[in-house]
Amino acid sequence: MLNKIPFLFEKTFFRTKDLLFQAKSSFSSLENFIIKRRSVYNLLFMLVLCLIFPFILFLNIKTPLIGDDFVYSFIYQTQSRLTSINDIFQSQYLHYYKWGGRSVVHFITQMLLLTDNSLVIDIINSLGFIAFILTIHYHIIGKLKNSISILIISFSLTWFLQPVFAETVLWVTGSSNYLWGTLIILLFLLPYRLYGNNKGCSNKECSLLKDITFSLLMLLGGVIAGWTNENTAAAMIVMIACFILYYKYSNNKTPIWMYAGLIGAIIGYIIMIAAPGNFARAEGTSISPFLVTYRILNYTQRFVNYLGLLNLGITLLMLIYSKVNCNNRKATLSYICIYFIGVFISIYIMVASPGFPARAWFATITFNIITFGILYNKIDAFTPLVKQAKYCFLIFCVISFMASFYDAYKDVKAISNIWEERMLIIAEKKNNKATSVVFKEYQARTKFGLGDTPYALPYMSLYYEIDFQLEK
Repeated sequence: MLNKIPFLFEKTFFRTKDLLFQAKSSFSSLENFIIKRRSVYNLLFMLVLCLIFPFILFLNIKTPLIGDDFVYSFIYQTQSRLTSINDIFQSQYLHYYKWGGRSVVHFITQMLLLTDNSLVIDIINSLGFIAFILTIHYHIIGKLKNSISILIISFSLTWFLQPVFAETVLWVTGSSNYLWGTLIILLFLLPYRLYGNNKGCSNKECSLLKDITFSLLMLLGGVIAGWTNENTAAAMIVMIACFILYYKYSNNKTPIWMYAGLIGAIIGYIIMIAAPGNFARAEGTSISPFLVTYRILNYTQRFVNYLGLLNLGITLLMLIYSKVNCNNRKATLSYICIYFIGVFISIYIMVASPGFPARAWFATITFNIITFGILYNKIDAFTPLVKQAKYCFLIFCVISFMASFYDAYKDVKAISNIWEERMLIIAEKKNNKATSVVFKEYQARTKFGLGDTPYALPYMSLYYEIDFQLEK
């Protein structure tokens, strides 16, 4: 019997090897079938989007109104609740002169808050996130072509790398400023990114009227995009200039719409920066060489903390990319440089700002994710080892997301329960003619939850029509 053990072991080993080989062959055949049948592939692509959506929708539903949501539910710095779009225009006029120039994104905030149905707000915000991930995906691909792996990478890196996910994606005011603001900028930049793979059209296909129409649209779009967010819009303007220079010196035609978009972006940025509210808030502050040096060092340290691991991955991918022969190497490296320029402009322009909160890194991190994605996409299937490594990375992202989502679920569920109890207590107090209510202050345990904001208590009291107080 003992003599048969080596024989049985050898037979089992080779049998297992054959099964693995057959499984690998079957998987490769299935993969080739799906890729060749674009309709099937696009259907699977939509399925992945449909799987992402309910996760984000759940988090949105469980995230209550918080902080500035109560402030912007009123005509700015008044006690009058928003009841119409005219109220929003009046509110943004006051906001422009008293606080700051981000009129576009705060208009989105108040449009969402004008809606009484919280589920509608949550659905719109979740769809905005899906559009944001899709736009990152198309910036990475450089074509209007779907890629399931790039979609998963875009979502996973956004999920893990954004340091205050709730503040920039789930919080109504925060998502308007950062998620929606960055989405507008990415959509505006998309024609510049896609132009390298779409060199225009022939005279028969194009007309002067179409050219003028698109230029006017880009001019208007530039004003809107430039009027969104200070550091992100500044980075966008520099990136547009870099796109134009690249196409011009690559012997490509630079159509008039590119310049129209740049002019529009500069106009929008000037309108935002010139807001009297910015100067009113900056009154009494000063800046010195020591302070500038400190901020540069501090922001560099935070850049390493937030994005050091991702950029280490970019370095590794760059080493792999340099060892293989591929087409359009110059174009790939040029696009990478353009997005990296956007990263650094969006960081270091903030040395002139009195603060640089973690949520203001949202677009910076997004540009860096696109840089990583471009390289990741370009090293596709150079060798079997690289291909297997990429599959392993995708599986790791999916498993890690599921584990991380469980922590997010527990945090937002606990916060949602707290607010449900608070609403019952407020209703009871108001029925009993009480004039105030006191709750114990809480703070979130993860980056997916939002804690109490004492600064908004006056507007919370107006919103709930009872004196709302917090105790530590």
